[in-house]
Amino acid sequence: MTFGEVVHYVTQPTGWPEPVRGIASLLSPFHCPDSPSNDSEHLANSYTAKDFQVLIQSTAAGLSALAELPHYGGERSTVPLWSQLLHSLSNTLSPDVMILEDASFIMPRAQNVASQPLNLIDGRATLLAAHAIFSAPRTHSNTSRTSSRNEEDEDESMHSADSDSSDGSIESLDLPLQAHMLSGRGRRLSAVVPVLLVADSHNIVPLICSTLYQRRVWGIRQPVVGLCCSSTGTIATAIFGWLDPDQSEEGHMPAAHLALAADIGLDSYMGVFDFTDTCSAINLAQFILGLRTHFEDIKGSMSIEAVDSLTPLHWRSDLHDFETQSGGPLDERVASWTHQVHVETSSSEASSSSSPRTPPLLSDTALVSYETMSSPLLATIVEDEQVHGANIRAPQEARAINVKGRGPQPSSSKRSSKRTSPTPRSLSEVRTSTSSRAPSPYPNSQFAALSDTGLDDSMTLSNWLFERNAFTVGRIPVQSEELAKKTGINTMVELYDKITEFSWSDDIRTILSNAKVDRFVSGIRTDLCTMNGGPNCQSTLNDVPSLEDVEFISSKFSVLLHAVTGARQCDDIAQLQGANEADRRHEWDALLFNFFQPVPSQRDVLLERQLNLACNLAADDASFVSRAHKVTQEYGDLCVQQERCVPSTRETSSSWEQAAAARDQANQSSDDIKRRLLMGNFAEVIADHSSKDPVTGKCDAILVVPCSGVATTMTQRISSVEEKDTFLKSFMLVQGPKPDKPDTSTGETPHQIETPYGHRQKTTSGRSLQVPSSSRISESKKPNRNQLHNPFLHHPDRNQVTQTQEAILSMDAPCDEPSQQNLLLPVLLAEYKKKDKSAISTSMNQMKTYLVSSVTFLSKLGIVDKPVFGLIVNGTLGAVTMAWMTNKQIYVMERNIRHYDIRDPLQALQFVSILPRLARHGLDLCRLLEKQLEIIDVKELQSKPWSKLAQRQEDKRLAAAQQTRSEEAVAQDLGSDGAEPERI
Repeated sequence: MTFGEVVHYVTQPTGWPEPVRGIASLLSPFHCPDSPSNDSEHLANSYTAKDFQVLIQSTAAGLSALAELPHYGGERSTVPLWSQLLHSLSNTLSPDVMILEDASFIMPRAQNVASQPLNLIDGRATLLAAHAIFSAPRTHSNTSRTSSRNEEDEDESMHSADSDSSDGSIESLDLPLQAHMLSGRGRRLSAVVPVLLVADSHNIVPLICSTLYQRRVWGIRQPVVGLCCSSTGTIATAIFGWLDPDQSEEGHMPAAHLALAADIGLDSYMGVFDFTDTCSAINLAQFILGLRTHFEDIKGSMSIEAVDSLTPLHWRSDLHDFETQSGGPLDERVASWTHQVHVETSSSEASSSSSPRTPPLLSDTALVSYETMSSPLLATIVEDEQVHGANIRAPQEARAINVKGRGPQPSSSKRSSKRTSPTPRSLSEVRTSTSSRAPSPYPNSQFAALSDTGLDDSMTLSNWLFERNAFTVGRIPVQSEELAKKTGINTMVELYDKITEFSWSDDIRTILSNAKVDRFVSGIRTDLCTMNGGPNCQSTLNDVPSLEDVEFISSKFSVLLHAVTGARQCDDIAQLQGANEADRRHEWDALLFNFFQPVPSQRDVLLERQLNLACNLAADDASFVSRAHKVTQEYGDLCVQQERCVPSTRETSSSWEQAAAARDQANQSSDDIKRRLLMGNFAEVIADHSSKDPVTGKCDAILVVPCSGVATTMTQRISSVEEKDTFLKSFMLVQGPKPDKPDTSTGETPHQIETPYGHRQKTTSGRSLQVPSSSRISESKKPNRNQLHNPFLHHPDRNQVTQTQEAILSMDAPCDEPSQQNLLLPVLLAEYKKKDKSAISTSMNQMKTYLVSSVTFLSKLGIVDKPVFGLIVNGTLGAVTMAWMTNKQIYVMERNIRHYDIRDPLQALQFVSILPRLARHGLDLCRLLEKQLEIIDVKELQSKPWSKLAQRQEDKRLAAAQQTRSEEAVAQDLGSDGAEPERI
């Protein structure tokens, strides 16, 4: 598919086409950004590349180190490192600049409209620096605006934002849809016009074209400036765009022209920059800083009156000529869409805040956007694993197999409670029976979003934990020595504090005051070092972090301060416009990348990786039913002890409330298990759960320590290559990321352009831009589970946190090949969510599945009584949790844990001070594994697998064996009567 763009390939710095020659002159290293001479405020905020030199050098060093590391099944994303630099540079373009990350935009119409698929309407921009016109005067501070949202369904986001300006009384902007290029329809309270565009080679061409057409609607004649940056590479290529000056003929789009360097060699004069080369990155910074005048020109050209006076330009791919291509009257299409929305929302598990997405006007009800309209679960990240067959939330009797000659079998939950002599079956019998049906598993993100009703018969997170010998606890030591030894709780609380405690000191102030930081963030450093000298900054009497760790942090202190700046600006715009799932994740990723280094220059931070989840132990344990009630009673004793050990003070009231909620939940769990035993359907319930358990989960980020050559050593005794691959896929915790797939419904691949042999070329479909990428009880008695599973409810150092934190607290499936050589030990897993209280329980549930699976994996390697940590992010807040296994029981610490708001430089410092300690903890795990290698029996690991994937494979084998036996039995019965055998 082509958009009719004309590409101009430039071979020398003086060869840029006339329409973009002026803007291209900014590529010259001799160009100096314009500095206002009379405005002292603007002079103070006029920056050069030297003012970002520390960040530039840190970015170059980080990307260079990242390139040296193995991929472990998939290329590493470089976006968190170079996007922070582009983000910070773009912030200087204007006091009113709005920065959007991972933004969804509307693609332009294809040159041949009939060839454009109706369901291919969206693209993705990595970063947009834009100017926005709002429908009402802003009431918040006039600072740079940042957002990671996609501006999808802006009306919904506005209503959900924490801003008085979105009360519904503001009139919408009276603009046609053609004046907007970001995805979404409905009520618009702002119009965004991008100035600097950053995208990968799949999206940069349609992004530039859409921006050009949008500017034509606004009457803006300035050229478009884009940067093509690979998500896994280190090269940025400048591309300039403009439209033919003449008005297009009726029914035809004006031709879009693109100009870029013809030679893919690195040359900053030609707009090809390398982030890993400091000099090249400095030239890129100078180029972006030189766009300030360009930004002001576009800002001054924006006029709603101009939109009204110009001839309409129907450029959007989601707004075809409905008079000739609608396929039916408008009222019929509206009725069809309304029916589709009813069907989708009725069968979805989306929360009440998730509204249906608007499809293109001409879209058939079976065709939706390939990316942004694919799921009603807008509050969760949809997993790659698919749910096949019927609706996973349909009643069980509707999913029962209708065997020939029999009707659907009733669900176990629908059986009569008046049975006088229940005849429970063994787990093995029920599992074999259930395996024959083999229902599809839940995707982990959808499973985590289900309501947790405790240990009743339904699919709940509590059941998932219980069936894996896992329970949640608080960060509360107990007085009983016997209980402490049995659970390891006191030892783990002590270890957690050792990892997370922080004590401010004069030595820290001195080190950070002398650290070299960029002028752009020097004011934040001053605030940190001058306001944190009082006793309230002490969270412990211990000398933590060590001065060695502080020296390490100071070497990258500018990166931390830039992350603080980005988090503040993101939060500011999120309050006005709302935020999406990826909100602020780049700030968190940048902190993890830069401050977790188990060994010098090593950054083992993997993003968006699939994890094998733990199998259902109860489904394979014949003794589980008989001891289930005792297990819940013992857990209840632990919860009672923890509740009694919480001091009765005003400061600990939130902690006590959570402990009391946990006590009530434990009592309810014991009653639920007793009731299930009396019903006699225990085995059936467990088997049903096991058949629907999620198999894998996608973790947003995972910090690992690689143990070199361990995987090779473990598999030496496996002779078969196929058997070895099967073992690695089902045994290793961390798997490779899913590869990107083309749109199978259309056969289209993302639009790209390729380097030609000539100077000027009109692109054709299927060609690509070859740019370099690298050098990336009763209702009143039921426990309050929202309160119970909220790690942000109480902070153990509440009196020591800043005023900013106080304000925040008051806010109402196999994958790619894993590594064949190294074994990756998990240290910390991260789950990101936007600032949304309703998403906290979902992210916490996902984290529990990751942590339980991680410690189960470690136990199979002989590593027990050692924790794995978790980071649950809710906007700018991040809570650090942990899990461990002791005496074959898993405990997840989710209450009374420390959390940090990275908008506050002190709390950001406290958070990153944890990462060097976690790195040392990871190295300790690696040393433990080395001692266990001699006694690890791979054959035993194969015979007793830990992952759900292996258990699922065994279920399928059992189902196939049972099917074979059934067919043989039927054949024998029919054969004895002389009848023709019939397959079932």
